[in-house]
Amino acid sequence: MKKTEIFALSSLKTEELSYIAKALLNGASAVIPTDTVYGLVVCGKPGFLRGLNEVKKNPPEKPAQILCSAEQALLLSEDCPGLKAAFKFWPGALTAILPASCAGKKLSGLDTIGLRVPGGALTAELFKLTNCPLYASSANMHSLPTLEKEEEVLSVFEGKADIIIKGGFLKAGPSSVIDFTCCPPKMLRRGALKDEELEILLSKS
Repeated sequence: MKKTEIFALSSLKTEELSYIAKALLNGASAVIPTDTVYGLVVCGKPGFLRGLNEVKKNPPEKPAQILCSAEQALLLSEDCPGLKAAFKFWPGALTAILPASCAGKKLSGLDTIGLRVPGGALTAELFKLTNCPLYASSANMHSLPTLEKEEEVLSVFEGKADIIIKGGFLKAGPSSVIDFTCCPPKMLRRGALKDEELEILLSKS
C-alpha cells in the first residue's frame, strides 16, 4: 500500500500547493475537491492517463475528462459553435465533448475531447503552477458511485492515490455532459446544470 499525503483545503499553504503541483508534474495522482464533486486527477502529459486508470481500476486506455483553464481549452479544441456555447457556462459544471485540435488529439488519443473549465481557486492555481491541463475522473472506483464526503474519499483512496486534499462535503453533483460533435448537440449526462441552462445548450448547433 502506498503512502498517501493528506492536506486540508481550508488550511492549504502556498508552499504545500507548490509541492502538490510539482508532485503532479512528476506523475503523482491526487484526489481534489472541485466545484462539482471530488475528482481524481493526474497531469495531462503523455503516459500519465494510465496512472489514473490504475488507481481507479479502470480499463487501461479508458478516456478521461480534461480539466483545464479557458486559455488551454482554446488550444485543445477546434474553434466551433459548440466551443462558443460552452464558454457561456464556463467556468462551471459543463463537460463539453468537442472536436479536438492537434494538441487535443495528443491528449485525448481521439478525434474528440471532453473539456471542462472548473470554477474555484484550487484548480485555477494548479493550472497556473503546472502550466498543464489535468486528466480527471470522478473520485470513485470503477463503476461505483461518486463520493461526496471527505470521510468516504479517505476510506477509498488512502493508500491508493498519492495525494488527497480534503474539502468537506461536496453536494453539487457531477458536471452535465453534452456532446457538441452531434447536430443537434446530445446530452450524455444531465448533471448539475439547471434545466433551463441545458435547454439553451441543446439548442446550439
